[in-house]
Amino acid sequence: ALLIGCCILASVLFSFDLIPFNNHEDPSLSSSELQRHLLAKGKRRTPKGSIQTSSSTSIRSWENNHLEPVTVTPDPSRETVLFWHIPKSGGTTTKAIYECLHQTLASRAGSLPKFGHDKDEEIVAFHPWRENGPTYVNVDTTGPEGIRHAKEMGLVPSGLADLIITGDPAFAIEHLYDDAHKGRVLALFRHPVDRLVSKFYYLQTADWERAYNPHWKKLSVLDFAERNNENNLYVKKLVGKENNEEVTAEDLKMAMKTLKERCVVGLTNYMEESIHRFNVVMDIDESDVENKKCMDQFFGGHVEKRNSNTHPIEIKGSPGWDALAKRNELDIRLYNYVKKLFKEQKEIVDLYAESMAVE
Repeated sequence: ALLIGCCILASVLFSFDLIPFNNHEDPSLSSSELQRHLLAKGKRRTPKGSIQTSSSTSIRSWENNHLEPVTVTPDPSRETVLFWHIPKSGGTTTKAIYECLHQTLASRAGSLPKFGHDKDEEIVAFHPWRENGPTYVNVDTTGPEGIRHAKEMGLVPSGLADLIITGDPAFAIEHLYDDAHKGRVLALFRHPVDRLVSKFYYLQTADWERAYNPHWKKLSVLDFAERNNENNLYVKKLVGKENNEEVTAEDLKMAMKTLKERCVVGLTNYMEESIHRFNVVMDIDESDVENKKCMDQFFGGHVEKRNSNTHPIEIKGSPGWDALAKRNELDIRLYNYVKKLFKEQKEIVDLYAESMAVE
């Protein structure tokens, strides 16, 4: 009877496969009872060394030391949140929401020469457009060069930014944070093929974008798929590889491990719920009158979308869709895993809210 009981307990603790990989590729969340134990008590633990779960893959030491685990209750007074802005995945709308919610942002706007703070020798937060408008820090965290400068300026230790927005999460995590100044990562995901189709049509007309390409108007989605050099962006960005480098199944496992242990994920298809979870992490009170107005502005009677464009839908199974899917196989596998993480993390974020309310 004892042996049977032990087997049952073991099956409960370890039966949480989230994706159909082999037995060595299961970077799933720990049991809900463990999550509840860690979060409900509000304990803040600094892990030592590489975290090991059922997968043999370990996250990198700087991720381990620079980011708080998802099993640790957020403390915005001690952490600086980083939002990974994935192009054409709701990132521009997310930025607009947090401007409205009066969060101080670090992105590109604060470093633009027209605002007069691009040559500052000290880190400052200011209103680029008007006194009651959004607040930005005078750095550019969207890419490696600006991230290096932001590190030299002491962005994270200054505590000025409520939200750092970047397109290079691995580089930003490694260089902006340290053992004494930890961060927490948020990211919105969209199906990789839908994202690329949106990018294809958007950059045909968006003449204000640096990547504007009117010549794409002459191409079909299939032509674009065959000529476009971007593939498996999600995995590459998470493991710190360049666009021209190849990624492998091992890179995919590392990317999954990073998301599972160090990132609160959102889905563009569930935008309101995703932003609600991000607000919990950032300790933003949605019952506040002004904050409620902002949320209603974006999720009330009509959704205010930014940087969006109407375009034809590419049907799954069409030549163009299949070509993009083939070139982005690892990203699709990662996206399917993110969808399952999104479901799993609901309980975690609910526990965040309970624990932070008590504190």
